[in-house]
Amino acid sequence: MSGTFSALTGWLLFAGLALPIGAAVARWAILPRAGVAEEPSQEWLRRGAARVGSAGAMLLPFAMAFYFVRQLQEFRDPFAPWTEEARLLLDATAWGRAWLWATAGSFVAVAAFLLARSGRASGWWLATPIILALGTFPALTGHAAGAEELRFLSLMADTLHVWAAGGWIGGLAVVLYLEWRWRRDSGPNTSLFPELVPAFSRVAMVCVGALVVTGSFAAWMQLADVGALFTTGYGRTLLLKLGFVAVVLGLGGLNFRVLTPRLGDDRGNTAIRRAASLELLVAQVVLLVTAVLVRSSPVDH
Repeated sequence: MSGTFSALTGWLLFAGLALPIGAAVARWAILPRAGVAEEPSQEWLRRGAARVGSAGAMLLPFAMAFYFVRQLQEFRDPFAPWTEEARLLLDATAWGRAWLWATAGSFVAVAAFLLARSGRASGWWLATPIILALGTFPALTGHAAGAEELRFLSLMADTLHVWAAGGWIGGLAVVLYLEWRWRRDSGPNTSLFPELVPAFSRVAMVCVGALVVTGSFAAWMQLADVGALFTTGYGRTLLLKLGFVAVVLGLGGLNFRVLTPRLGDDRGNTAIRRAASLELLVAQVVLLVTAVLVRSSPVDH
Protein backbone atom coordinates (compact mmCIF):
# COMPACT_ATOMS: atom_id res chain seq x y z
CA MET A 1 0.00 0.00 0.00
CA SER A 2 1.52 3.32 -1.05
CA GLY A 3 2.67 5.78 1.56
CA THR A 4 0.56 8.52 -0.03
CA PHE A 5 -2.64 6.48 0.24
CA SER A 6 -1.80 5.57 3.83
CA ALA A 7 -1.14 9.18 4.82
CA LEU A 8 -4.29 10.50 3.13
CA THR A 9 -6.35 7.76 4.78
CA GLY A 10 -5.03 8.81 8.17
CA TRP A 11 -5.64 12.48 7.45
CA LEU A 12 -9.21 11.72 6.38
CA LEU A 13 -9.84 9.94 9.68
CA PHE A 14 -8.29 12.67 11.82
CA ALA A 15 -10.08 15.46 9.95
CA GLY A 16 -13.31 13.47 10.14
CA LEU A 17 -12.90 13.24 13.92
CA ALA A 18 -11.65 16.78 14.53
CA LEU A 19 -14.58 18.61 12.95
CA PRO A 20 -17.38 16.77 14.80
CA ILE A 21 -15.47 16.83 18.10
CA GLY A 22 -14.92 20.56 17.63
CA ALA A 23 -18.60 21.03 16.83
CA ALA A 24 -19.58 19.21 20.03
CA VAL A 25 -17.09 21.27 22.06
CA ALA A 26 -18.48 24.43 20.46
CA ARG A 27 -22.05 23.40 21.25
CA TRP A 28 -21.42 22.79 24.94
CA ALA A 29 -18.42 24.97 25.86
CA ILE A 30 -18.03 27.84 23.38
CA LEU A 31 -21.41 29.02 22.10
CA PRO A 32 -23.16 29.24 25.51
CA ARG A 33 -20.33 31.54 26.69
CA ALA A 34 -20.08 33.62 23.55
CA GLY A 35 -22.17 36.48 24.91
CA VAL A 36 -24.03 36.93 21.63
CA ALA A 37 -27.00 39.31 21.79
CA GLU A 38 -30.43 38.50 20.37
CA GLU A 39 -29.07 38.15 16.85
CA PRO A 40 -27.89 35.69 15.86
CA SER A 41 -29.82 33.38 18.12
CA GLN A 42 -28.28 30.46 19.97
CA GLU A 43 -30.37 28.20 17.74
CA TRP A 44 -28.74 29.72 14.64
CA LEU A 45 -25.29 29.23 16.15
CA ARG A 46 -26.01 25.63 17.14
CA ARG A 47 -27.29 24.77 13.69
CA GLY A 48 -24.14 26.25 12.17
CA ALA A 49 -21.98 24.17 14.49
CA ALA A 50 -24.02 21.10 13.54
CA ARG A 51 -23.32 21.79 9.87
CA VAL A 52 -19.59 21.67 10.55
CA GLY A 53 -20.03 18.52 12.63
CA SER A 54 -22.10 16.77 9.98
CA ALA A 55 -19.58 17.67 7.26
CA GLY A 56 -16.81 16.05 9.28
CA ALA A 57 -18.93 13.07 10.28
CA MET A 58 -19.68 12.35 6.62
CA LEU A 59 -15.96 11.83 6.07
CA LEU A 60 -15.80 9.06 8.65
CA PRO A 61 -17.51 6.20 6.75
CA PHE A 62 -15.16 6.82 3.81
CA ALA A 63 -12.18 6.95 6.16
CA MET A 64 -13.21 3.67 7.77
CA ALA A 65 -13.57 2.02 4.35
CA PHE A 66 -10.09 3.15 3.33
CA TYR A 67 -8.70 2.03 6.70
CA PHE A 68 -10.07 -1.45 6.11
CA VAL A 69 -8.57 -1.64 2.62
CA ARG A 70 -5.20 -0.54 3.97
CA GLN A 71 -5.26 -2.97 6.88
CA LEU A 72 -6.41 -5.88 4.75
CA GLN A 73 -3.64 -5.25 2.24
CA GLU A 74 -1.06 -5.48 5.04
CA PHE A 75 -2.75 -8.37 6.87
CA ARG A 76 -3.65 -10.78 4.11
CA ASP A 77 -1.81 -13.80 2.84
CA PRO A 78 -1.26 -13.16 -0.89
CA PHE A 79 -2.09 -16.81 -1.59
CA ALA A 80 -5.40 -16.79 0.30
CA PRO A 81 -8.75 -15.52 -1.05
CA TRP A 82 -9.59 -11.92 -0.23
CA THR A 83 -12.96 -12.85 1.27
CA GLU A 84 -11.43 -15.40 3.61
CA GLU A 85 -8.77 -12.97 4.80
CA ALA A 86 -11.32 -10.19 5.28
CA ARG A 87 -13.49 -12.46 7.39
CA LEU A 88 -10.50 -13.50 9.47
CA LEU A 89 -9.43 -9.89 9.98
CA LEU A 90 -12.89 -8.91 11.21
CA ASP A 91 -13.66 -11.98 13.31
CA ALA A 92 -10.34 -12.94 14.83
CA THR A 93 -8.49 -9.70 15.56
CA ALA A 94 -8.94 -6.88 18.06
CA TRP A 95 -8.35 -4.46 15.18
CA GLY A 96 -11.29 -5.92 13.28
CA ARG A 97 -13.63 -5.68 16.26
CA ALA A 98 -12.64 -2.06 16.87
CA TRP A 99 -13.16 -1.31 13.18
CA LEU A 100 -16.64 -2.86 13.17
CA TRP A 101 -18.01 -0.82 16.05
CA ALA A 102 -16.28 2.35 14.83
CA THR A 103 -17.76 1.93 11.35
CA ALA A 104 -21.22 1.46 12.79
CA GLY A 105 -20.65 4.46 15.04
CA SER A 106 -19.62 6.62 12.10
CA PHE A 107 -23.02 6.15 10.47
CA VAL A 108 -24.78 6.88 13.76
CA ALA A 109 -22.71 10.05 14.09
CA VAL A 110 -23.80 11.23 10.64
CA ALA A 111 -27.46 10.66 11.52
CA ALA A 112 -27.08 12.39 14.89
CA PHE A 113 -25.46 15.52 13.43
CA LEU A 114 -28.12 15.69 10.73
CA LEU A 115 -30.71 15.66 13.50
CA ALA A 116 -28.84 18.47 15.23
CA ARG A 117 -28.77 20.41 11.96
CA SER A 118 -32.54 20.19 11.83
CA GLY A 119 -32.73 21.87 15.22
CA ARG A 120 -33.49 18.81 17.34
CA ALA A 121 -31.75 18.83 20.71
CA SER A 122 -31.73 15.02 20.74
CA GLY A 123 -29.24 15.13 17.87
CA TRP A 124 -26.63 16.79 20.08
CA TRP A 125 -27.29 14.41 22.99
CA LEU A 126 -26.65 11.48 20.65
CA ALA A 127 -23.85 12.98 18.59
CA THR A 128 -21.66 14.05 21.51
CA PRO A 129 -21.08 10.66 23.20
CA ILE A 130 -20.85 8.89 19.85
CA ILE A 131 -18.15 11.17 18.47
CA LEU A 132 -16.20 11.08 21.73
CA ALA A 133 -16.35 7.28 21.65
CA LEU A 134 -15.11 7.31 18.05
CA GLY A 135 -12.18 9.38 19.27
CA THR A 136 -10.85 6.21 20.93
CA PHE A 137 -10.45 4.42 17.58
CA PRO A 138 -6.94 5.77 16.75
CA ALA A 139 -5.73 4.69 20.19
CA LEU A 140 -7.26 1.22 19.93
CA THR A 141 -5.67 0.60 16.53
CA GLY A 142 -2.38 2.45 16.97
CA HIS A 143 0.82 2.39 19.01
CA ALA A 144 -0.98 2.76 22.34
CA ALA A 145 -2.82 -0.53 21.85
CA GLY A 146 0.49 -2.35 21.52
CA ALA A 147 2.04 -0.90 24.67
CA GLU A 148 3.32 -3.61 26.99
CA GLU A 149 3.46 -1.33 30.02
CA LEU A 150 1.01 1.33 31.15
CA ARG A 151 -1.34 0.29 28.36
CA PHE A 152 -4.43 1.83 29.94
CA LEU A 153 -2.66 5.16 30.46
CA SER A 154 -1.38 5.06 26.89
CA LEU A 155 -4.88 4.48 25.53
CA MET A 156 -6.30 7.27 27.68
CA ALA A 157 -3.52 9.68 26.71
CA ASP A 158 -3.99 8.99 22.99
CA THR A 159 -7.75 9.42 23.31
CA LEU A 160 -7.41 12.69 25.21
CA HIS A 161 -4.94 13.85 22.56
CA VAL A 162 -7.51 13.25 19.83
CA TRP A 163 -10.24 14.99 21.84
CA ALA A 164 -8.03 18.00 22.57
CA ALA A 165 -6.91 18.30 18.95
CA GLY A 166 -10.52 18.11 17.85
CA GLY A 167 -11.61 20.72 20.36
CA TRP A 168 -8.93 23.10 19.15
CA ILE A 169 -8.93 22.50 15.39
CA GLY A 170 -12.61 21.68 15.03
CA GLY A 171 -13.62 24.49 17.37
CA LEU A 172 -11.63 26.95 15.26
CA ALA A 173 -13.34 25.62 12.13
CA VAL A 174 -16.75 26.25 13.75
CA VAL A 175 -15.80 29.82 14.69
CA LEU A 176 -14.57 30.56 11.15
CA TYR A 177 -17.64 28.98 9.57
CA LEU A 178 -20.06 30.92 11.77
CA GLU A 179 -18.20 34.15 11.00
CA TRP A 180 -18.32 33.45 7.26
CA ARG A 181 -22.01 32.53 7.39
CA TRP A 182 -22.96 35.61 9.44
CA ARG A 183 -21.06 37.97 7.14
CA ARG A 184 -22.69 36.35 4.11
CA ASP A 185 -26.17 36.71 5.57
CA SER A 186 -25.84 40.06 7.31
CA GLY A 187 -23.27 41.97 5.29
CA PRO A 188 -19.47 42.20 5.02
CA ASN A 189 -19.24 44.93 7.65
CA THR A 190 -20.59 42.68 10.39
CA SER A 191 -18.63 40.20 12.50
CA LEU A 192 -19.18 37.60 15.22
CA PHE A 193 -15.50 37.50 16.17
CA PRO A 194 -15.85 39.90 19.13
CA GLU A 195 -18.29 37.46 20.72
CA LEU A 196 -16.90 34.09 19.57
CA VAL A 197 -13.12 34.50 19.73
CA PRO A 198 -12.81 35.21 23.51
CA ALA A 199 -14.98 32.18 24.31
CA PHE A 200 -13.01 30.01 21.88
CA SER A 201 -9.65 31.21 23.21
CA ARG A 202 -10.40 29.94 26.71
CA VAL A 203 -11.29 26.50 25.37
CA ALA A 204 -8.28 26.49 23.03
CA MET A 205 -5.89 27.11 25.94
CA VAL A 206 -7.27 24.11 27.80
CA CYS A 207 -6.96 21.98 24.66
CA VAL A 208 -3.36 23.11 24.06
CA GLY A 209 -2.44 22.24 27.62
CA ALA A 210 -3.94 18.76 27.20
CA LEU A 211 -2.09 18.31 23.90
CA VAL A 212 1.25 19.19 25.48
CA VAL A 213 0.76 16.79 28.40
CA THR A 214 -0.58 13.84 26.38
CA GLY A 215 1.87 14.37 23.53
CA SER A 216 4.81 14.42 25.95
CA PHE A 217 3.57 11.22 27.57
CA ALA A 218 3.23 9.50 24.19
CA ALA A 219 6.77 10.54 23.20
CA TRP A 220 8.11 9.26 26.52
CA MET A 221 6.35 5.94 25.97
CA GLN A 222 7.44 5.44 22.36
CA LEU A 223 11.01 6.77 22.28
CA ALA A 224 13.84 4.96 24.02
CA ASP A 225 15.77 8.19 24.66
CA VAL A 226 16.14 11.75 23.41
CA GLY A 227 18.62 10.60 20.77
CA ALA A 228 15.84 8.56 19.13
CA LEU A 229 14.32 11.86 17.99
CA PHE A 230 17.18 12.12 15.51
CA THR A 231 18.07 8.49 14.78
CA THR A 232 14.65 6.97 14.04
CA GLY A 233 12.11 7.69 11.37
CA TYR A 234 9.48 8.01 14.10
CA GLY A 235 11.56 10.58 15.94
CA ARG A 236 12.27 12.67 12.86
CA THR A 237 8.60 12.63 11.88
CA LEU A 238 7.73 13.69 15.42
CA LEU A 239 10.15 16.61 15.15
CA LEU A 240 8.50 17.62 11.88
CA LYS A 241 5.10 17.50 13.56
CA LEU A 242 6.37 19.56 16.48
CA GLY A 243 7.69 22.16 14.03
CA PHE A 244 4.29 22.60 12.43
CA VAL A 245 2.62 22.56 15.85
CA ALA A 246 4.93 25.40 16.88
CA VAL A 247 3.73 27.38 13.84
CA VAL A 248 0.09 26.76 14.79
CA LEU A 249 0.80 27.75 18.40
CA GLY A 250 2.55 30.88 17.19
CA LEU A 251 -0.45 31.86 15.09
CA GLY A 252 -2.77 31.11 17.98
CA GLY A 253 -0.63 33.22 20.28
CA LEU A 254 -0.68 36.05 17.76
CA ASN A 255 -4.46 35.87 17.63
CA PHE A 256 -4.81 35.84 21.42
CA ARG A 257 -2.19 38.38 22.46
CA VAL A 258 -2.02 40.80 19.56
CA LEU A 259 -5.18 40.59 17.46
CA THR A 260 -7.90 39.77 19.99
CA PRO A 261 -7.62 43.20 21.67
CA ARG A 262 -8.32 44.74 18.25
CA LEU A 263 -11.62 42.89 17.80
CA GLY A 264 -14.49 45.13 16.81
CA ASP A 265 -12.32 47.19 14.52
CA ASP A 266 -12.73 46.30 10.83
CA ARG A 267 -9.00 45.94 10.27
CA GLY A 268 -8.63 43.94 13.47
CA ASN A 269 -11.41 41.58 12.44
CA THR A 270 -9.84 41.15 9.00
CA ALA A 271 -6.42 40.46 10.49
CA ILE A 272 -7.68 37.82 12.91
CA ARG A 273 -9.76 36.25 10.14
CA ARG A 274 -6.66 35.81 7.99
CA ALA A 275 -4.49 34.57 10.86
CA ALA A 276 -7.14 32.10 12.04
CA SER A 277 -7.63 30.78 8.50
CA LEU A 278 -3.88 30.24 8.18
CA GLU A 279 -3.86 28.56 11.60
CA LEU A 280 -6.56 26.15 10.44
CA LEU A 281 -4.67 25.43 7.20
CA VAL A 282 -1.40 24.65 8.98
CA ALA A 283 -3.35 22.49 11.43
CA GLN A 284 -4.35 20.30 8.48
CA VAL A 285 -0.66 19.79 7.75
CA VAL A 286 -0.22 18.75 11.38
CA LEU A 287 -2.97 16.16 10.93
CA LEU A 288 -1.31 14.87 7.76
CA VAL A 289 2.07 14.53 9.47
CA THR A 290 0.34 12.83 12.40
CA ALA A 291 -1.13 10.33 9.95
CA VAL A 292 2.43 9.52 8.84
CA LEU A 293 3.67 9.41 12.43
CA VAL A 294 1.16 6.81 13.60
CA ARG A 295 2.28 4.55 10.76
CA SER A 296 5.97 4.86 11.70
CA SER A 297 7.74 2.39 13.94
CA PRO A 298 9.42 3.95 17.01
CA VAL A 299 12.33 1.51 16.68
CA ASP A 300 13.10 1.74 12.96
CA HIS A 301 16.31 3.49 11.93
